[in-house]
Amino acid sequence: MTAILDHIGLNVSDIELSLNFYCTHFGFSERKRFKASDSQDGLLGLNGVNAQIAFLENDGISLELKEYSSPPNTNVNPSSSIHDVGLAHLCFQIENIDDWYSTLSGDIEFISSPLPVDSGAKIANLRDPDGNIIELVERP
Repeated sequence: MTAILDHIGLNVSDIELSLNFYCTHFGFSERKRFKASDSQDGLLGLNGVNAQIAFLENDGISLELKEYSSPPNTNVNPSSSIHDVGLAHLCFQIENIDDWYSTLSGDIEFISSPLPVDSGAKIANLRDPDGNIIELVERP
């Protein structure tokens, strides 16, 4: 049996803000958008699910953004750390990380400036509008 990663899903507080963030800064484009179907209650083990869903794509990678209007939810990211159990971060390989840092640091909260690691790569971490951690890596 073989499994192939199909997409990465992120729950977001504001789908328009997150769409703008990932499309503007990371080159994603919106592929499709729809409301959650009636089957979402059963699929998620919840009652009264009402959500907007958008699928984005960039170079074969699919990112699903889901904004719930019900049931109420909580943003756990402000209290989470990159070393906590669970999805730790999304990573984007880029060129010229120093330029990215200079361009984005006025608008985006960075956790770290670009720093070299033992492999010769340079890495910087930042947060998306909901506090999800994004790693930028420039490989040698």
